[in-house]
Amino acid sequence: MAVQFERNINLEDIDSDALFGIEYLAHQTVGQKIILWGNVIIAVFGFVFLQLVYDAPVLITFPVLFVFLSIGFLFGANQSENLSIAGYLKLLFFKPKKYLNFSSTEDISLMKEEAVKLKNEAEIQKKREVSATPEGQRRSLIVVIVLIVTFIVFAMVMFGLKTYKVNNSVHHTVGALVQQQSLF
Repeated sequence: MAVQFERNINLEDIDSDALFGIEYLAHQTVGQKIILWGNVIIAVFGFVFLQLVYDAPVLITFPVLFVFLSIGFLFGANQSENLSIAGYLKLLFFKPKKYLNFSSTEDISLMKEEAVKLKNEAEIQKKREVSATPEGQRRSLIVVIVLIVTFIVFAMVMFGLKTYKVNNSVHHTVGALVQQQSLF
């Protein structure tokens, strides 16, 4: 007998900022995204480069890969909306005291700052709406295709360099040297 589950998914509950629904990738700042994806790219290209060019053993390349990945996820992923995983671990192990200071909500400068924040959020929302249009989707698709083609060309160049290096390496044997000396 087949069991059927009913799923009620509220689309408003799904965080659109989380990549593939991974909560640790939600609410990232631009700096965190740069740290995370920069370290992931460095780790992958470093792994491929060490394997293809230097024929490094796996016992060396995997730790290099995991060091960069762990740095990226420690400082680029979030435990909560306001706290990276490294910050969370710092709070967990060192348990700092946090003092709360209250200020008046009637301050005009604070109201102006809130108005600027709301204006910035409205601009960000407009940019998201523009990227959701067919034209924005087309631009995103073009960027993805260019990145994939660049990666494929890079991989082909790396494999070509490796085969060129192997095919053009100089190997002398005693028999070939004797033949060359007897010709002269």
